[in-house]
Amino acid sequence: MDFAALERRRLTAIVEAEAGVLDALHHDDFVLRTPSGAVWDREFYLGGLISGSISYTTFEPASDIEVTSSADLVVLRYRSIIDIAIEGGGGGHLECWHLDVYVREGDDWVCKWSQATDTIVE
Repeated sequence: MDFAALERRRLTAIVEAEAGVLDALHHDDFVLRTPSGAVWDREFYLGGLISGSISYTTFEPASDIEVTSSADLVVLRYRSIIDIAIEGGGGGHLECWHLDVYVREGDDWVCKWSQATDTIVE
């Protein structure tokens, strides 16, 4: 399986708020650790994307997506460029390192954990 392509598909679904794809690619126990240190569970994150209270105009890899895998676990690492608005506020620009962990569920792969670390030094 091309896990880098799967991650790019997940990022596109996040930007476009594609409910069906988001649902299919996120584990029931999905957790995102944001660059600010907040923890967003699946309901909060996907619900915010679909409602528009969390809105990305850009979320794309800025480096190669490195992949480490075993039979039932995959870890992806890459840098990204993000432009995001939360609760209709002004947009924020981020450059982050990402670690995303996918697990196998039957024949499908779903993202269980995602962590973004801000790389912009002020």
